[in-house]
Amino acid sequence: MLSITVTAGVGALTPKVTNAQLFYPPASDRHSLMVIGQGVVRVPADTADIELVFSSGGSNDELQTQPSSFPETRRISSPTLLFNYKTAAEPLPNKKSLTKATLQPVVDSLVAKGIKADKIQVQINPNSSENNAKILVRLEKPTRDRVQEIVATANKSTSQIENLSVKSVGVDYAVNDCQALQSSVYQSAMKDAQSRAQALASAMEVKLSTPSVAEPFYTLFYPSCSSKTGVPLPSFASFLLSPAYDPEAPAEVEMKKDIFVTYTTK
Repeated sequence: MLSITVTAGVGALTPKVTNAQLFYPPASDRHSLMVIGQGVVRVPADTADIELVFSSGGSNDELQTQPSSFPETRRISSPTLLFNYKTAAEPLPNKKSLTKATLQPVVDSLVAKGIKADKIQVQINPNSSENNAKILVRLEKPTRDRVQEIVATANKSTSQIENLSVKSVGVDYAVNDCQALQSSVYQSAMKDAQSRAQALASAMEVKLSTPSVAEPFYTLFYPSCSSKTGVPLPSFASFLLSPAYDPEAPAEVEMKKDIFVTYTTK
């Protein structure tokens, strides 16, 4: 029998890789440090788009036995903002298609609260199986209390209309000058990066040179803002839901940015 023995040293099996580094910043002969600057800026909103989604009852042979079978409705902590719930296990009345006339009392109640008619839009869902509709309200210079008042007014008016309930509420806050907000948040991120880098440089007993800056790709997925100056109300007329309404949230827009800042040291 012929046997062959091959002996290989550890060094022969170890790939010779120079300057191998998996993490940012890349390997270099120059000493450097990299920090992440995190910027956050919050400013009062210039506008608030309030989205009220309404639904009507189903058919008589549809018996509700579980609360979870209802369309999702957001609960509001304040007693004045409780939505119009139907009692579980109560047979729902005959299904009746919603029309603009059905929602007119709600619109009238909002006008009575000082909302201009041209800032209110009624949308009827073309998909009849859904049997729901929207009222969109635009507020200028909104405050938390004013938004709460509008939601409470709409809910109170809805409770007085047979077979109609509030399905959900959303509020989208925006600013008119998005570019100025973006500039502020970049400055905030750079200031944060400089503070971090200076602390590290002091600990290392080195001096910092002029940095290079990069923006990570994932910031593309951060919520942004959009200028709505001069855009008429129908521009946001879609049946995509606005951000869920939080009655305790301030009427402001928040923007965040992260940046990678690399300094060479000397």
